[in-house]
Amino acid sequence: MKIRLLVSVCTLIFIVALPFPSEGVKRKKSVPRLDEKIAAAKLIEDFAVLREALEKAHPSLYLYTSKEKFDQVFDATVKSFDKPLSRKEFYLRVAPVVEMVKCGHTYFDFPPKLLNQLSREEGLFPLPVFFLNRKAYVDLENEDIPLGSELVSINQQPMAEVLAKLLPYLRSDGYNQTMKYRMLADEFALHYRLVFGVLKEYQIQYIPFGKKEPVTIKLPAISGSKLQKRLVNRHSAKGKFKNFEFKWIEQNVGLLTVNSFDFGLRKKGRQRYREFLKETFEAIREQVEAKHLIVDVRFNEGGYIGHDATLFSYLAQEPFRENESAITKLIDIPLEKYQDKKEFFKGVEKAIEKSLAKEFKKAPDGLFHLIDEKNKLSQPKRFGFKGHIYILTSGWTHSGGAVVCSMALNNDNVTFIGQETGGGHEYYTAGNMVLYTLPNTLCQVEVPMILYRNEIPENSFPKGSGIVPKHQVVQTQKDFISGNDTVMQFALELIRKSKP
Repeated sequence: MKIRLLVSVCTLIFIVALPFPSEGVKRKKSVPRLDEKIAAAKLIEDFAVLREALEKAHPSLYLYTSKEKFDQVFDATVKSFDKPLSRKEFYLRVAPVVEMVKCGHTYFDFPPKLLNQLSREEGLFPLPVFFLNRKAYVDLENEDIPLGSELVSINQQPMAEVLAKLLPYLRSDGYNQTMKYRMLADEFALHYRLVFGVLKEYQIQYIPFGKKEPVTIKLPAISGSKLQKRLVNRHSAKGKFKNFEFKWIEQNVGLLTVNSFDFGLRKKGRQRYREFLKETFEAIREQVEAKHLIVDVRFNEGGYIGHDATLFSYLAQEPFRENESAITKLIDIPLEKYQDKKEFFKGVEKAIEKSLAKEFKKAPDGLFHLIDEKNKLSQPKRFGFKGHIYILTSGWTHSGGAVVCSMALNNDNVTFIGQETGGGHEYYTAGNMVLYTLPNTLCQVEVPMILYRNEIPENSFPKGSGIVPKHQVVQTQKDFISGNDTVMQFALELIRKSKP
């Protein structure tokens, strides 16, 4: 899953006003093949572009992996290109190198047309899966394997070994694993196909819920289009999300759900969000006995900058900043020749560079730092909530969703419940995202340009971790099958126990 560009709202508004490329000048191009052999010299050229993009533009390249280690891996990877390789082989060698950045906003992928084709082809694993405590379960009501059965092995390979092969191709912030498992649940069949190849059938060993002995079955592979229908209808599917909503779920207990900040490109959308929050917290204030508020950000992967701080202004106890600091390596976007023209159509690059030049100034350390005027102290809202807040989190809680959680670490009236967030508790790299297309393989790498540091209490968690809830609660296998929300029920029980 590719995460949406995060740029400043003023830049976005400017970009929207720019003319898009004319449809009439587009040329129909063939779909790049997965098995196409590419000369070693061309692979080396592509990898050199990727390395230069990361080294020049990525501000947190060495945050979790040292320069020495990266140089060793970069050099070893170049030496491995000693003969022609297929596009698939190139991807399998390079993707784990990019994962070493340990940044949830940095990704390496196939050309879009090839990705689209792969999502429709035959030979894919036939069942949606869901992960609980790093174990895989069947996520579909079907006639072949009972819903919620634990997958023990695929083609006689234990699931632990399968996962060890697949996880290096998934991204997350820092050393976090919860986000990787969430992503893998959505993309399991495609990753399995890339690593283990196209198969006609799958031998699956599983243990039904409540049983001890494993059962073995052979199932035919299915097409991507058929799998997509199964994913839409999988047991864990939540249907269409609202970006935000509020309701009373028990007497004097409010539930504020914010599933996304990926809205409000235009003024009308931002205004609707601000009005919703204002009306919601005024209604809560009028409910004099309302002492408990649940804030559910379990599916919030972020979105446009600023929405997180707007939400937190209704939860804050003290004046706050959205970030302690923000830096970028440069304000001139490098490697213009390789920038993806669909993302960086005429005028976009200059608009972003102009915005960066206004918002960042060069410091003695050689880096560009966000100016104080763009990181002002925000005040808590008058009608903000003063009771106890319970924030529900998961591996999907990333980017802006995790930033809200980091800001809430400064409150003494907040309890976190659920899984470790997918977003880092201290740092995240996002801001202006630059998408590059490599010249020969046409694979793409996206590089975020701004490193943000959250304003958090000292020594909150170990380096590289997300926000780890005080109450780490994961849905049980039984609750998964029955559809019971284990995390929400835990929060409600905690509230009941706290009442006199």
